[in-house]
Amino acid sequence: MERWFSRITMFWMLFLGEVQSQDWTKCSTGCTCDGNKMSVTCNGLKNVPNDIQKDAKKLNLQFNSLSKLSPTAFHGLKELTYLDLDGNKLQTLPIGVFDQLVNLADLRLNTNQLQTLPAGVFDELKNLETLWIQQNQLKSLPPGVFDHLTKLTILGLGSNQLRSVPDKAFDKLSKLETITLDTNDWDCESCDILYLSQWIRDNGNKVKISNTNMDDPDGVTCQGTMESVNKITKENTFQAGCPTTTQQMATSPASTTTTETMTVREKQTKPRMKIFQEELFSKASIFFCQVIFTQHVSLVVIHILAEIPLLHIVCVVRKP
Repeated sequence: MERWFSRITMFWMLFLGEVQSQDWTKCSTGCTCDGNKMSVTCNGLKNVPNDIQKDAKKLNLQFNSLSKLSPTAFHGLKELTYLDLDGNKLQTLPIGVFDQLVNLADLRLNTNQLQTLPAGVFDELKNLETLWIQQNQLKSLPPGVFDHLTKLTILGLGSNQLRSVPDKAFDKLSKLETITLDTNDWDCESCDILYLSQWIRDNGNKVKISNTNMDDPDGVTCQGTMESVNKITKENTFQAGCPTTTQQMATSPASTTTTETMTVREKQTKPRMKIFQEELFSKASIFFCQVIFTQHVSLVVIHILAEIPLLHIVCVVRKP
């Protein structure tokens, strides 16, 4: 009898110890947990619960009513590998909010209201492989925002309001296999588009249609036209008006900045065909005038040419 009682006592001690270690009886308010609490799904929330178990691997917060996140919302969740924030109302991300998610491999931010991304917001996500930020309101990206994501294979930027990306924005993404860029407001009248244009030409097999795995480098089009961004080059867009990179523009000598900037801005506001026509006419008229003066044509001819006002002005003003 004593031996039987001893065994029953030991069984209950082991059972209670297991229950305490696994904490099976508790899950965050508004959330459901799987059998061993490795996966947590929450619904109907306006704030991220502060008592999510520290050993959770997956956290699904999609289709809640989250309009903002605390900078420490996910601190302590170092085991998390999957975080889904799709379908919320987030307008911005606080600096440092993801800094402790050192094992995160999959981050989803689709269908929110994000207008900006803070610099360095993804810097600590060294193991991130998938990043979706589609269907937001991003107008620009901070320089270097993806530089630390050296394991990233999928990047979704489709259906935003992006006009350009920073110079070298994707250069550190050596493992990238899939990127979506369609349905943005790409500004092909700006010199800033040249980096993206060249990058798409060099990496066309990585550019996919959103929500598919089909290659579509030509589907990334300029705002207001069906012209593909990858067809835009320095030669056929601004001729000599654009520097080789946007970085060169920023580091140009101060003495020439004002004049060169004015020239670029003037050209940016004109249609490309008009620029070409004006420059072609200017070169032709100068050549014509040089021929006239070289042959010592009399001023009578010059006055006859006055019937063509622009030629008259060019030739008379340029006459030695």
